[in-house]
Amino acid sequence: MKTGNERKGYGDQKPNLASLFWWSLTISTLSALVILSWVSSIYIFNNPSEKIPYKILSKFDKLEPIEKFSKSTPPQSKIGFRSLRELMETEFSNLSGVYLDYQNKKLLKNYIENYKIKNSIYYVKGDFKITNTKILDKSDLITNGIAIEANSKNFPKTAVIFILPALQDQNVETDLIGQDLTLGTDIFSSVINVSTTANKRMTFTVVPIVYGNFKLPNSLTVNMSPPQKLNIDGNWPLDFIRPN
Repeated sequence: MKTGNERKGYGDQKPNLASLFWWSLTISTLSALVILSWVSSIYIFNNPSEKIPYKILSKFDKLEPIEKFSKSTPPQSKIGFRSLRELMETEFSNLSGVYLDYQNKKLLKNYIENYKIKNSIYYVKGDFKITNTKILDKSDLITNGIAIEANSKNFPKTAVIFILPALQDQNVETDLIGQDLTLGTDIFSSVINVSTTANKRMTFTVVPIVYGNFKLPNSLTVNMSPPQKLNIDGNWPLDFIRPN
């Protein structure tokens, strides 16, 4: 039979056990929050091309400005300059659905991060026929400049959207439609998106990462500059109003 002192000692243990339980719960919760914060930080810094991470990184000035590269020291490409046909057949023909979405996130991420990963860039060259034009605005990912849509003259299954970013609003005349467009090795047109249509036609969106002046077929010169900031909620890939 327990004495009064024994019963009293047992009763004193109850508050101690309760206190230990709450301390353990608090420590576990704090540890979980630390792990969650650490994992979230890794995700945010590793995915600047996604909407929420981009907004957070921009708000706290954790993104480097998009760089204007020199023609003498551009980012290296493992495969050099390629035609759209070569890129389609060797790099992108087997990609569709979520696999193509994943590749497009990587392409935009590499552009945002100024190609800090070696050999992460694809350069385009070729001759094209202009089919459409668009003045970029605040509803687009890149909010100033011109976008030109053009079909490949050598491989009809492919097309290019050539983006010419500029700091100031640009005017583009409709007489560009039907004109020839040549992207040479001096333009350094980098692929930042690839899309396909139901008839398996592949469109490559490119931007010239050395920027500077570019003379259009109608003699208009566009003074290109890197975008100061992307509208990560904007239209992407670009939409064009189809001419009648």
